[in-house]
Amino acid sequence: MDNEVVIYTAGVFSCQLGTVIADFLQNVTVMENIKPIVQQVIKIWRLHKTLQLTLKVAMRQEIPFRLRTVLSRDYMVVSVLKKEMANLYDALKCCMQDACITRPDTKATMVMDVKGNVKLALNKIVNVHRQIITEYEALFGLAEGSNLNLSLLRQHRKQMATMTDDLTDLSKVLLPEDHRQTHVSLGR
Repeated sequence: MDNEVVIYTAGVFSCQLGTVIADFLQNVTVMENIKPIVQQVIKIWRLHKTLQLTLKVAMRQEIPFRLRTVLSRDYMVVSVLKKEMANLYDALKCCMQDACITRPDTKATMVMDVKGNVKLALNKIVNVHRQIITEYEALFGLAEGSNLNLSLLRQHRKQMATMTDDLTDLSKVLLPEDHRQTHVSLGR
């Protein structure tokens, strides 16, 4: 996918977010479980931030050009998704205090120094992608039965799944496992 298409798609997400927020705010009084939904939005926002940091660490490594291109695209998309989650939070925060989003999340994956190990960096990125997808699923469960329009968030989840698949496939091609067998001499 070209970066121009990704940016256009991200712009479409942003335009749709206004509609999602407007639909949500009209029905906010109907929802009883707003606080858990807001907390889940916060968790997803934090995971997007963690993924941004992890992508930055990985892009500092000596990696093949194709992989760098995919990581750069992912970074741009994640930046937009994080911004959209922040906008959703801003629309919902009337029910919460701002300290909820600034308080550190002890459960979030910490970015560690991968010391030039590209495979470790990619595994960390894929794990954070999968964690974000899991948290979107949890958000969908919390919003079940509400009047919240989840179409944009479902597109977020789909985009994350696509990025995860692309990165996994590319890492298999660029960083293949060493399947050579070790032969032991029997000493003839």
